[in-house]
Amino acid sequence: MKRPVFLEPDSKIRKGIVILAQVSIWAVVLLSLYYAWKYPQVIQKIFPGLELPNVSLSNILQALVFMSLVLYVFRCLKKMIIHWVEKHPQSDKGSFYSLVKFVGYIGWIIALWGTLSFLGLKLQNLAIVLGALSVGIGFGMQNIINNFISGLLLLFERPIAVGDWIRVDGQEGIVTNIRIRATELETFDKAHVLIPNSSILSGNVVNITKPNKSGRIIVSVGVSYDSDMEKVRQILLDCTQRVEGLSKTLTPSVFLTEFGDNSVQFEVRAYIKDATAGLSVRSALMFAIWNALKENGIEIPFPQRVVHIQK
Repeated sequence: MKRPVFLEPDSKIRKGIVILAQVSIWAVVLLSLYYAWKYPQVIQKIFPGLELPNVSLSNILQALVFMSLVLYVFRCLKKMIIHWVEKHPQSDKGSFYSLVKFVGYIGWIIALWGTLSFLGLKLQNLAIVLGALSVGIGFGMQNIINNFISGLLLLFERPIAVGDWIRVDGQEGIVTNIRIRATELETFDKAHVLIPNSSILSGNVVNITKPNKSGRIIVSVGVSYDSDMEKVRQILLDCTQRVEGLSKTLTPSVFLTEFGDNSVQFEVRAYIKDATAGLSVRSALMFAIWNALKENGIEIPFPQRVVHIQK
């Protein structure tokens, strides 16, 4: 079914709706602050002991202008960092992604701190509000705060970064975003999965592409008992030299692993340059092995069964 035009990301109607929504949110914030200071008795009934300073409408406007300017400056700074990373593709994008996140957090802290200063709200008054909400925060927002702190630790320690191929909680894919509450994972089925940050820190996470993108593939193949085993070993080694995508610096290995019921089992272990291309490189190696064994008249046996039918 075709999507409506106004839902397209680049449509003018959609952009207009987004701008109107943002303006409406700012208007609601402005009116809420104005009436909160115009009718302080309502706030004091909710938070006993809280003393609100005398603030005029001009102070509120100044505070909102200050917040908007600070957020705009830090947004431009984030865009400059992203633009620099795009010009230098060889740089560690995960590190700069963490830097962009921290710049955003610092911007919000400075904006909120300055806004409260413009409004004349003292820290002891803010402590009263936090004290009144501490019980609710402790029980109702415990999971959110846990995930938030876990997200900060992920950005600091960087066990995973944007662009990494990870496996966690039965899910496997590429990390596309590390949010405040959860990490966004894009699976190879093009599905987006949100994994709580606390689950990543406390669970078992396999990072396939860190500290580098190299990896290893294993291919098992069986040959008949009348084959020349040394010749088979050399053919398998030659196949690893002809396949693109395999590492030339790390030496591949061929092992005779088992004398089976129907065949002698060999195992080829080779290293690949890019683990994200592991499936295609493994397939190419198997094609090369199949063709090489066939050209040399070496049989890959399969189980055969004889069925006796009694009348």
